[in-house]
Amino acid sequence: MRTIILHKTGDNSLEKRYFKNKTFSHVTGNQIKLLPFKTNPSGDSFGDDFKSFQGIVGELYRLLHSKGQVEFLNSDNSFKTEFKATILKNALSRVSTEKPEELKNLLSTLFFNEDQGLIKFNSKTLLYMNFINNHNAIKELPKFIIDLFELEDYTENLNTEFETDENILHQLLLESLPELPENKTKTKVSGYYNVVPELKATFQEDFSFLLNNPAFLLKYSEEFFKYYYFHYLNQFLLHLSDFGSGAGTVKAVHYTMDWETLSENRLSNHYIGWKHLNRVSETAFAHVNTLELLNYITIDDKNIGDYHAITVKCNDLASNELELLQEKLKELTTFYTDSITVFDTGKNWEDCERLLALDMVNKSFSNVIEKDIYSLWFKIKYQFENSSRSKPYSDYAKWYVQFGKTNYTKNRGRLGNTMVLSQELLLFLTRLCIGTEDKIRLKVLWDKFKERGIAFDETTKLEITKLFEKINLIEKKSDSGDAQYVKSTI
Repeated sequence: MRTIILHKTGDNSLEKRYFKNKTFSHVTGNQIKLLPFKTNPSGDSFGDDFKSFQGIVGELYRLLHSKGQVEFLNSDNSFKTEFKATILKNALSRVSTEKPEELKNLLSTLFFNEDQGLIKFNSKTLLYMNFINNHNAIKELPKFIIDLFELEDYTENLNTEFETDENILHQLLLESLPELPENKTKTKVSGYYNVVPELKATFQEDFSFLLNNPAFLLKYSEEFFKYYYFHYLNQFLLHLSDFGSGAGTVKAVHYTMDWETLSENRLSNHYIGWKHLNRVSETAFAHVNTLELLNYITIDDKNIGDYHAITVKCNDLASNELELLQEKLKELTTFYTDSITVFDTGKNWEDCERLLALDMVNKSFSNVIEKDIYSLWFKIKYQFENSSRSKPYSDYAKWYVQFGKTNYTKNRGRLGNTMVLSQELLLFLTRLCIGTEDKIRLKVLWDKFKERGIAFDETTKLEITKLFEKINLIEKKSDSGDAQYVKSTI
């Protein structure tokens, strides 16, 4: 018989972790580390970094190269201003010229953009991209991405010498970059649990393609990692909202192009869009806390994992073992409800039980374990929504909502925000879908987009096809739509 234990007392137990000075406090990331989000600061603190994504990608590359960020002490200037001044000073010190100001102005014009940021002209510059809001909380995102997609497997490729550059001014700027300090922390330091491992295959396929096209990777690093980060979050939320029953499949999200007009009728046919994702994101913190609590239950000394993993384990349990697991789940739920005593006026566990009973009327579960897990989640959600913890609950969700709204939505008046792609992002993702091929059938392209979590309705497909024809990417073997090919842009 399998050993099934609820670790309620002792070291690293429920009572040890959840009670500080006899006060109950929610804690996550000890038993199962799922998301890099925080309740403080709120996700809407990082809108500029979410849009740019440069600091996140820069830190990601630094971690993979075991480097830290250059720091400027005792400076009242911004990082970009100080960084630019340092590079220009170093460059002028390496050159003998009678017109230093003219050279300085030339370098400034050629290598820095309007907001003083260094232009990416060589892959080495990726290591110098910095955050806008340098709060430690956002530095978890690159660690999260590294863990999810096992980027440490690519460290050897990324740690090879940067490409040589015969352009004399490029050489001067590269030699003038300040030395990055060594980072002695190992790359794999976070241990995030991947709830949707199915995404790794397409990520690794696309990343390998980019590694073989360095100029393309240099140009689109931010967009690449940004999209896959968002893609994972979408699948994560959808996976949790169906309690793991859809595991093993990627659910495509409906997008339109940002130049299209959109009707309410069309939007109603988009099963998974922004409204749906926004809604399921509201309960993300309840799911994270549910899974954290569930993983204080071990089966043969191993944590029980995410919802899908629990279902798989239950299928292998004998009837008496299932009864024991159910007993531990009930004990866990009692521990939680006994620990939470403060609600908003008029709210209490009796009211929660009444609402849960009503909610259960239209639910179907394959076994009692699924029902008990759902009940625990419902109770955790109830207390967050009906107590003083409602603000941190919503602040946690804003890490997803702010990111999605900033990068992948457009406000369409009375229709609200909807999922959109820009033309540039569409062409980049199209190139990833084509990969190493010279061309692929148009109908195959739609399937490859779906593999990457993107669905288009027929109207949007027509708009995209018109764009491809306009920029000469469509090759027709006949008038048949099945005989249309999309050509590579590289």
